[in-house]
Amino acid sequence: MLAQILPGFRDFKTPLITGYLWLVIAWIGFGMTIPSKDETTGAMGMINWLTGYTSTATILAVLSFVAYVVGILVSIDVKLATRLVARYGFTLERQLNKKQKSVWKRLPHRDNLSYRRSLANESGSTLLKLLWEAFSRIEARNVPWYPLHKEYNLPVLEEEEYDERKQTEEGGQAEVDRQIRKEALRTLSPRLSQEMDEEIPVLATKLQEKNKDLFDSYDRDRSEAEFRLSIAPPIAILSVQLFVLGLSGDVLLGSIAAIAGLVASVVLLRKGWLKVLDSTSVVVTALEIGTISSHVIERLDALEGKKPSMKIPDPIIG
Repeated sequence: MLAQILPGFRDFKTPLITGYLWLVIAWIGFGMTIPSKDETTGAMGMINWLTGYTSTATILAVLSFVAYVVGILVSIDVKLATRLVARYGFTLERQLNKKQKSVWKRLPHRDNLSYRRSLANESGSTLLKLLWEAFSRIEARNVPWYPLHKEYNLPVLEEEEYDERKQTEEGGQAEVDRQIRKEALRTLSPRLSQEMDEEIPVLATKLQEKNKDLFDSYDRDRSEAEFRLSIAPPIAILSVQLFVLGLSGDVLLGSIAAIAGLVASVVLLRKGWLKVLDSTSVVVTALEIGTISSHVIERLDALEGKKPSMKIPDPIIG
């Protein structure tokens, strides 16, 4: 029974606690007013009137419901976190400039191959490896370049350019076709890699049907990632509010609380993102061992290769 309750509790915990944090922010923002029990007009007067007919538990239940709804609206899920990091995130790497001096360079994640590898698996490029294996199977099946271009809407070579390449390159038409196919796969590599990254949530749904133990591991990591990512922003805002309140009172205590809160927020964001990678790794592992299949790979494997031409010998008459 506990095993059945825990997954539901994980989904309930994140929006509830996140919502309570945002309600506290709103309460502090409005001046931390505590309504008087003698108030008889306005919204607080209505609440005081209702408390005469309801218990404290009922009021707490209503407040929890409001917090839960607020939390649902502002919680950060794994999909949103991945999109935000891919769009706005960056890494710093040391590279040589034009003067051959080592400098720090800002690399946006969307243009950084190492970032895409980290999405696939912390230890390397599992998704890219699976993609390249599919490319190798295309080469082995000798898939013609034209259906490959047509399937993925790549620009098709003009007949004149194609004939010119056949005349200039060594190896004849077969070598030209191989080179064009290789160029097409090289062009498709970053695009299909991104499609596989975005396919992870869909693959997780497949995993729920194929292997419940692996899905439970994915669900735990995903839920913990969303919890950490969702509570980090309100904690940071609360830290700033405490610092502002400290300016009119104990500045030192307010500063310490603000610094501690901001540091905690950064740590939560970092650990939350690591949990995103952990949940992704579970799905990628299931993909690697064949428990589930990727639509991107299936689409590549569905391309038909050239069948070797067989010349039927003339019948022997004699």
